[in-house]
Amino acid sequence: MTISVADVHFRYTFGTNGELTEHGLSDITFSAEAGTLTVLCGASGSGKTTGLRLLNGLVPNFHPGTLTGTVTVAGTDVPNQPLHDALLTSATVFQNPRTQFFTDEVTSELAFGNENLGIPAEDTIARIRAAAKETNTEHLIGRKLNELSGGQTQRVACAAAIASQAPVLLFDEPSSNLSPDAIDDLHDILAHQKAAGRTIVVAEHRLYFLRDLADQVLYFRDGRLAHRFTGEEFFALSDAQRRELGLRRITPPEGTHPPAPPKGSAGLQLENIRFSYLSKQILDIPEASFPAGAITALTGPNGCGKTTLARLLCGLSSPARGGTISINGTPMRSAARTKASYIVMQDVSRQLFAEAVEDEITLGHTASEREAIDVSTLLAQLDLDGLEDRHPQSLSGGQRQRLVIASAMAQNKQVHILDEPTSGVGQAHLVAIAERMRQLADAGAVVIVITHDEELIEECADYVVHLPDINRKTHG
Repeated sequence: MTISVADVHFRYTFGTNGELTEHGLSDITFSAEAGTLTVLCGASGSGKTTGLRLLNGLVPNFHPGTLTGTVTVAGTDVPNQPLHDALLTSATVFQNPRTQFFTDEVTSELAFGNENLGIPAEDTIARIRAAAKETNTEHLIGRKLNELSGGQTQRVACAAAIASQAPVLLFDEPSSNLSPDAIDDLHDILAHQKAAGRTIVVAEHRLYFLRDLADQVLYFRDGRLAHRFTGEEFFALSDAQRRELGLRRITPPEGTHPPAPPKGSAGLQLENIRFSYLSKQILDIPEASFPAGAITALTGPNGCGKTTLARLLCGLSSPARGGTISINGTPMRSAARTKASYIVMQDVSRQLFAEAVEDEITLGHTASEREAIDVSTLLAQLDLDGLEDRHPQSLSGGQRQRLVIASAMAQNKQVHILDEPTSGVGQAHLVAIAERMRQLADAGAVVIVITHDEELIEECADYVVHLPDINRKTHG
């Protein structure tokens, strides 16, 4: 067996006294052979990411805690392997790839692992070329990592993992920021690596694209391995059985979209919006509308400028001279747009500043405003009740996402922009997030959700703006 996990119990520790938390894994046993793909699924915070950390040695060698049981990967006792040797046994694509980059440029990042293993330069170059070709990142070679979109960074992280030629590949939510076309590419990458004999473990909420790849599916609940399925058994589950497990759809989405918003409607209006970065024009939008009192999905392929447009709309950037962004007919400069809007970023870790979850909700509010905020209800609506005293950065990716959305709910803003808000959440939490966006829209706000998530669009979008359709730069 390439992977063997037996009788594992793990509890994270925190603080200088090494106090044990209630969070971790209990009684985990499973194995995986070379040339197979294992899916880890379950709600946010159920233990999927901790399971991956167990396999790559980050638990307990980086994230401290108490561990019992055995973990063997590619013949190595992983918990007792020095962390700097981890790439000898496995390569990981994190849920937020930016946190795993060691350099500032794509080529250097793809070479980093090989260089640290002492791989000869000519072999490293050959590996980079092959990995870049397979992941369709050849056009990103030489680019600065901080210039890339979320989906592009995920592709680069995949390329770096493949270039390492580690026998085991671990993926944490690899489809979370990818467009439908890019998910198809990811499917093909996984199929190719599986056929090449790699052992693959994928932690995912978005499951349908793994339908013909999964050999086994492990369902986690509260840190325990609650169900085991063969791939065939899992993808034969009925809709009712799948919903009972709280999982997303296991068949491809239909892809039917609502219409574009009517022109000139009350809300957010754009006229002659142009924006360039490093002398490269990214946006050239003659006109567009985002209605108040409705949810508008902003879609388009990875790297087309969706997040750039969001930054313009909420005042974090300014368009070229001559462009106008108005709210309900009133032109708004950058500072005014910042005051009138709230954005839930793609990387929500950058938006968490408090020491406790409940304090995050009221951060920045006056004393009288804090008294008016029903923190308990906001947390309960997004399944965060019981976590009031947890440090925000100790939460799972999906929990952090929902916490920032709860913070948005506490703001009285005219414009709310959410950038990939469902990238790390399961079915129940997707519905909860959709309900909160509807609550904001019903209160009269402009709600814009940047998303590739067809399930979210089906759940709540009133309108869809496909950025390439309104951006003349796309056609020129």
